[in-house]
Amino acid sequence: MSSRCAFRGRPCGWLVAVLLLAVSARAEDTVVGPNLVKNPSFEQSPADARLPASWSGDTSVYSICRDVAHSGAVSLKYVNADANRYRLATQKLNLIPGQKYRISAWVKTEDLQGQESGATICLEWSDATGKHMGGIYPGGPRRTSDWKHVEACARVPKEARSFGLACYARNRMTGTAWFDDVEVVRVIEKPMRSVVLAPRYRGRITSEGPDKVRVHLAINLLDYDLRAEQLSVAMQLTDDSGHAVPLSGQPAGPPIVERALFAKGNETELAYPVDKLTPGMYQLTLQLLGPDGQEMQTVSHVLRRVPDDFRPKCTIDSHDRVIVEGKPFFPLGMYWGGINEDDLKVYSKSKFNCLMPYGSPKPEQMDLAQRYGLKVIYSIKDWYYGSHYCPADIRSKADEEPKVRDRVRRFRNHPALLAWYLNDELPETYIEQLNAHQRWVAEEDPDHPTWVVLCHPSDVGDYINSFDVIGTDPYPIGRQPASNAAAWTVETRRQVCGARPLWQVPQVFNWVNYHKDAPKPEYRTPTAEEMRSMAWQCITEGASGLVFYSWSDIHRNPDVPFNTQWERLTKIVEEIDRFAPLLLSVDPALTVSAETPGWLHWTARAKDGKLYLFAVNDGDGEGAVRFKLPKTPKQVQGLLADTQPKLDGSVIEDQSKRFGFQVYEIAW
Repeated sequence: MSSRCAFRGRPCGWLVAVLLLAVSARAEDTVVGPNLVKNPSFEQSPADARLPASWSGDTSVYSICRDVAHSGAVSLKYVNADANRYRLATQKLNLIPGQKYRISAWVKTEDLQGQESGATICLEWSDATGKHMGGIYPGGPRRTSDWKHVEACARVPKEARSFGLACYARNRMTGTAWFDDVEVVRVIEKPMRSVVLAPRYRGRITSEGPDKVRVHLAINLLDYDLRAEQLSVAMQLTDDSGHAVPLSGQPAGPPIVERALFAKGNETELAYPVDKLTPGMYQLTLQLLGPDGQEMQTVSHVLRRVPDDFRPKCTIDSHDRVIVEGKPFFPLGMYWGGINEDDLKVYSKSKFNCLMPYGSPKPEQMDLAQRYGLKVIYSIKDWYYGSHYCPADIRSKADEEPKVRDRVRRFRNHPALLAWYLNDELPETYIEQLNAHQRWVAEEDPDHPTWVVLCHPSDVGDYINSFDVIGTDPYPIGRQPASNAAAWTVETRRQVCGARPLWQVPQVFNWVNYHKDAPKPEYRTPTAEEMRSMAWQCITEGASGLVFYSWSDIHRNPDVPFNTQWERLTKIVEEIDRFAPLLLSVDPALTVSAETPGWLHWTARAKDGKLYLFAVNDGDGEGAVRFKLPKTPKQVQGLLADTQPKLDGSVIEDQSKRFGFQVYEIAW
């Protein structure tokens, strides 16, 4: 999440609505037009001026600097020794509502202290009445840092009427910072996004399927003077030698052109048989064609027809389940710092089955995890040149590949390995590096998937080529309603078109752990009821794994002792583990309709001839719920003590309390 500044001097706060508008710059965005910032490098700074021309700010904090610069001879300097003083250097901009803009700057810091995310820039907008509507707020460097490039991108609302740019250090920060080469430019997005729905894992086609490749296409014409029905799509499959392969029973040759695909909307799905492919690599190419048949955009997807004897140690099946040594596995883990035996002795007595240590484990630590029967999600999340925690031995982007490949080769055969952790909330300015890391890991290790976690669910779709499994981390308690756990899971799944597994990250910590210098009275540790509800919200909305945040936090939450919180959490995990065989079942389930309020989230599974409904209340309400079955059952039983349902013919009726959870077993 990002904290917002405010030109009117309000303190930083958290604004979820803004996050849904903000996206980072993507590699495929195209810059059009000039830099819209006046005096962007501060070179227009008369000798007698206290601030550069075209910029406004408090001269007790901001000044012209002539001995430090990223380019030219001048920069804007920030010096602040008072944590209670929050000032910004600003400039009004003339932008066009509804268009997309990229903001960027070079920032240098010296002893910049505080809990917030550094010295940076932001762009904000207001409506016709002057009311603040939103903005974008990228993070920036802290402490002492050489020049770093700060960048973010957003499409501003059509209703916005005034715009302002700011250079600043986040609230309650002290120290020194310099700003230079500030830029605001218009960008246009590529019009088509495509997602391969089947095969859903690394493009793998096996003898068991899928028999068709299915691709979801979505058109975004906000930056184009065109209508969706004017567009068509050409599709071609080629083998590893570049030779065309027949599609849809037609002879190999020119691409198949599909017309009138978008006559009824901006989204559609294509499907073509691939059941006759022989083992090998293939490339599926899609070309978006304009009204005159001109090429507007080309995208490609790699497909692999794997040999029939290919049996990976760990894979993802068509039901989003991770399959470990041939058996379905429901990941239940926590984030850790490192791995030590004393902690493992406690942790291994619970129903947790994996962990994600931030510190890349050594062989002896992996051996420890294996000895205690635990799987490890191995982190190489920091190995990106330019990122905050990048190791010192990565001095350029070229250093990343050998380091990643070497580490994967060293641990890919370790029996404790479950998956690779490739990204912890890096912005999309790293998208090319992220995609490359995904490719390198997949090439070196066909036996284990990759997992990433992002903090902006509305951006997830832009990252889809950089992971096998996705997670988002709402962390609402102390800031927003617990129902955000479900909302973020729904949006995450929507962003990937249901084509990637979700391992979500529920909150078990108190936000005060990360804002000790400015605690808020609403900051607190989630209750047992909230933690249980948030976990089941994620599951009922599509998560096939949970990794709670975090093991270290439950040792330092100031309001709840470790033993108390650990006991609460282990009971929740025991409950999920109890029902994991049902959650992992892929037996065909009968269709159920529900008359339920928005605060109830549910999912259905079938096993051994019985139907099971999992229903959880997200805390936003309570009252009656109704499920209509396709036929009248012999018996309906609530498997938990919360409530017992009533059966009226084929309708199940029950009462749901705030944060309540129930599992209904239905026998025919």
